[in-house]
Amino acid sequence: MTVTRTIECYFWNPSLGIDDTLEYTYETINGFELKKPVLTVQVLGKILEDLKRTRKEYLISLGIPQVIDTIGQVADLWMDPEYKGRKLALEVLPSVTGFSREMLEYWGFDYFLSSMRKENLPLFGRLQPQQYREFTKLEDGLVKAYGISNILHSKFEPEVIGHVCAGNILGIAAFEMIMDKLVDASTWVKVPSEEPVFGALYARSIEEVDSRFASSIAVLPFGSEQTHLQEFLFSHSDLVRATGGESTRKNLTELSERYHVPLAGHWHKFSFIVISRDYLDSRAREIAELASLDICAWDQQGCFSPQEIFVETGGEVSPLDFARLLAEEMETTTRALPKGTNSGKIQVLDGYYQYLTKEMMGEPVKIFPSKDHLWLVIYDQSTMNFDPSPLFRVIRVKPVTDIMEIARIVKPIGRFLQTVGVAIPDHRLVPFADAMGKAGASNMRTVSSMTLQKSWEPWDGRFPLAELMEHDSIHWVSIDTRNIDNEMQTALKRKRLIVNERLARNRISEQ
Repeated sequence: MTVTRTIECYFWNPSLGIDDTLEYTYETINGFELKKPVLTVQVLGKILEDLKRTRKEYLISLGIPQVIDTIGQVADLWMDPEYKGRKLALEVLPSVTGFSREMLEYWGFDYFLSSMRKENLPLFGRLQPQQYREFTKLEDGLVKAYGISNILHSKFEPEVIGHVCAGNILGIAAFEMIMDKLVDASTWVKVPSEEPVFGALYARSIEEVDSRFASSIAVLPFGSEQTHLQEFLFSHSDLVRATGGESTRKNLTELSERYHVPLAGHWHKFSFIVISRDYLDSRAREIAELASLDICAWDQQGCFSPQEIFVETGGEVSPLDFARLLAEEMETTTRALPKGTNSGKIQVLDGYYQYLTKEMMGEPVKIFPSKDHLWLVIYDQSTMNFDPSPLFRVIRVKPVTDIMEIARIVKPIGRFLQTVGVAIPDHRLVPFADAMGKAGASNMRTVSSMTLQKSWEPWDGRFPLAELMEHDSIHWVSIDTRNIDNEMQTALKRKRLIVNERLARNRISEQ
């Protein structure tokens, strides 16, 4: 008989004594029973009152060093492969999220969650835009401020901050919990219906380190159709930060206006890669190797995932030959970071047949498919428009005569731009980044690092910590390094460590 293990997909101060008074729903997934409470406005009222009480009686008495130390201890737990919470997460999350265990382990825990270690936390104060009117040093990169300063919201002592999290990638809920503590705010998190597990597991790991600290956090699973719950939480918060798609944006913007609660929204975005001719020489295969990791990471499900690659002509390696190299590297990287159950088979096949037809009709298109249809590289010279990808590791490579033309190409979708993965030498990168900043993009990240935001970087043009206290009309743009050659070598070592380790495991298991 199969033993089913129950996972509680919620968290709040256990001393509230409400657990035994609630009804619960249960969903069985691959031997795990996901337990969710049936929440009411009355229950949420008690939880919010307790969050405020915990903040007043405990949280604000902590100094920054104590807060950082607690956050650091929790991060260290998750970095330990033997930590029980991590092991449990790796058992259940592949079935819940659809991502492979390898993706969750390497890209989720080892790299994304490492940004929450105490040495990586963004502790700098509010930046003065007038001091950053040109690209200026910040940490190990550069930032620039665009626009005219106009304070839209300001509250430097928020009591309760709410978060509505999307479910496309792992870890957003954990990031929100710890950031709030840096401004002495209690936290409620509405975790996504499709992935209600990790937020609760992370909150319980905080409880292991400091139970009173954890009591300033509530993890609440409920569907977006339960609008009365969302409305109640929204109306009793000082600020709400949200990630999601167009329907989420519309609904939460309406609530923000109705209750005059500031909304820090991060909605659907497009990202892409740019490779200059300078690197299309003997290093072209290394660039293809790095780009394959950006495409495979999270199966292109994040806003920061590339949907196209613009390759500058005039190098020793043509854009078409680069597409061929990329296809070879996609095969290797996919073996190391395989797809999970949510493989997007239909999307990949649709892309394959669509572009196979174009190629057969004589259009300037060449496809490089995976034999098992796990990924697809398309060389496309038929149009210079920016075309969204079907995702799930489907990428288009497009030639461009000059990288400075790209700002004009992507201008029509400027307000939807986010991350640009770059393989551009330093002397060309700053003017390119300036053009992209004016077009609407926010982050220039070294190729292979598109999904690895550094803690100091802005998020959609705003700094996450500052956003919790103040909203400004300034749009911040960042370059993640001041030495791209060094950054790419570091990225190459990281990528090969992931790939070689996994492939070695595969060989052992096959013996």
